[in-house]
Amino acid sequence: MRAMIVALVLAAGLAPAPAATNPVSVRVEPTTVSTSLGQRFRLTSTVHNDSDRPVSGLVAHLNVLGLDPEVYVDPEDWSSQRTIYLDPLPAHAATRLVWAVQAVNPGHLVIYVAVTVTHGTDAVTASNTLRLAVAPQRTVDASGILPLAVAMPAAVLLLSGLAAHRHRRLR
Repeated sequence: MRAMIVALVLAAGLAPAPAATNPVSVRVEPTTVSTSLGQRFRLTSTVHNDSDRPVSGLVAHLNVLGLDPEVYVDPEDWSSQRTIYLDPLPAHAATRLVWAVQAVNPGHLVIYVAVTVTHGTDAVTASNTLRLAVAPQRTVDASGILPLAVAMPAAVLLLSGLAAHRHRRLR
């Protein structure tokens, strides 16, 4: 009886589809970074073809997740190139991708790379994570503004004093 039910389910097309698999794996290095707000750093991901056949149409995408619900993270601010279309990857071969990143938000974040193929499967393979700690940058001289903030009022006072002195002399 059970065999008959299984046969009917399969014939009706009600059986679940097998899970799609991605023929690649991906690894990110380093796994931890501590930096400060505004600093730039690089990370490397290695995409490995785990299959016995060449794979083409691979797409790698860099993702940034904030672990603090109070902080909004826009990944586009972190890197100008977040998607890379890979050349065909021979069987059991690997390729390294270098990602340039700038720390935009302070706090604790996670960066990872997701890889999929443009055709044939809907599977996405995610890398391990890079745990990122970004310290806020507290500085009195924010982008060189301190000299200007001191010099401008001093120049105005000096010019006002010179004008008053000249005005008194001309009387």
